[in-house]
Amino acid sequence: MRFGRRPRVALAAVAALLCAGCASGGLGAAAPELRPAAAPTTAATDPVAATVAPLTEPLRSPDATRVTVVAPPAAPDPTEAPASPTEPASTTDPTPAAEPAPPVDPDPPAEPTPAADRLVAAPGDGVANPPCPGVRCLTLALTGDVLLHPELVTQARTDGSGAGGLDFFPILAGQQPYVASADIGICHLETPLAPAAGPFSGYPSFSVPPQVLPALVQVGYDACSTASNHTLDRGTTGLDRTLDDLDAAGLVHDGSYRTEADSRRPVIINTPNGRVGFISVAYDFNWLTPDQPWQANTIDTDAILARAHAARAAGADLVVVAVHAGDEYDSTPNDQQTRTARTLLASPDVDLVYGHHAHVVQPLEKIDGKWAIYGLGNAIAAQGTEVTGTRDGLLVRVQFSQAADGTWSTPDLAWVASYQDVAAPYRWCALTSDHRCGPEDAAALARTGATVNARGADADGAHRLG
Repeated sequence: MRFGRRPRVALAAVAALLCAGCASGGLGAAAPELRPAAAPTTAATDPVAATVAPLTEPLRSPDATRVTVVAPPAAPDPTEAPASPTEPASTTDPTPAAEPAPPVDPDPPAEPTPAADRLVAAPGDGVANPPCPGVRCLTLALTGDVLLHPELVTQARTDGSGAGGLDFFPILAGQQPYVASADIGICHLETPLAPAAGPFSGYPSFSVPPQVLPALVQVGYDACSTASNHTLDRGTTGLDRTLDDLDAAGLVHDGSYRTEADSRRPVIINTPNGRVGFISVAYDFNWLTPDQPWQANTIDTDAILARAHAARAAGADLVVVAVHAGDEYDSTPNDQQTRTARTLLASPDVDLVYGHHAHVVQPLEKIDGKWAIYGLGNAIAAQGTEVTGTRDGLLVRVQFSQAADGTWSTPDLAWVASYQDVAAPYRWCALTSDHRCGPEDAAALARTGATVNARGADADGAHRLG
């Protein structure tokens, strides 16, 4: 969920960015007003709450209003020998020896982005989070591919006809109660963004309307992964434009970069309840080669673990990794997915691995006390491929809890099965006990549940939400 929802600041910035498209099917003159979220509340026992100064206005950009987060004092290292008392200076030598110069780190750790003193996310209104069993808790809401096929662009134009632009929020609105109430909502922006006025294109080389960003903000997303097999569809120009637009919308991102310096900075999503390192990687770029090797992340477990360690060194309490991989339309994770998840989760620097790309739901699995979410399916798409399961999706809410001794665990993992219309109006719909989407509900819910639990997730505590 966006910190304080930031409705006016974030949407106004995006509207200004996209105004060039208004006259030719771009963003309407006025984006929908967002329902303000209640101010986040934190228990008196929360060790972070007392260190975060209140905001006077929403945050959207690095140079906007800032808050100061005072780091708690570091605990003494029990393995370190106590310092010996200082000896008195010699009275026979009037010239004390010069102090040695401090060593210079030849490769100092990169500063994180956003800056450590800038909050970007917090829980808001929506489906209630579970009670916190520890001294503080943090929830993530995760969804799969935002894949804007031309049919969805046509629908957004229909939905935005009253304002003369494109409105993607009605397609996504069903996600809002689940995403908005989480501390952090993370989407997967699978494709590069086009100029606001277009031209737009679909498969195999996507270039999609940036007008989707106000809808993602309104739903409550705080960040998006950008590493996918389509990252380089529009080359460096499309990659850079996408990141510029995400910045203007106030959405944190990882997976692709404009500069080598950016690629070296750990991405950390700051909330009142904790700081989460975020890493996005992809299996390939559809055989396209980046202009620079640092422009986008691939699945290299050594490099991912180095990034995770850097995020920890920069102050992250937790680190999550988004892995874009798998065999399309196959609900069974492939060898690369399972090997990657097991390697990453064996590290103390990684707390959660989740994925997308297959366009169908894949299982959840608990590995040594940590979760792997192999495939979330599509968040929104309009795939013409007649394959069972492409209309199914998964929204997963993960609760992390910190114990009094400082360790983190995942006491609750809940999932929401979703179903999307195969034709207009292409709405995302939650398959819950009291919200039915269509005549295929029962089959879709049974199919999703069987896949989610294929590796024992239900026995390990994962449960359906609603």
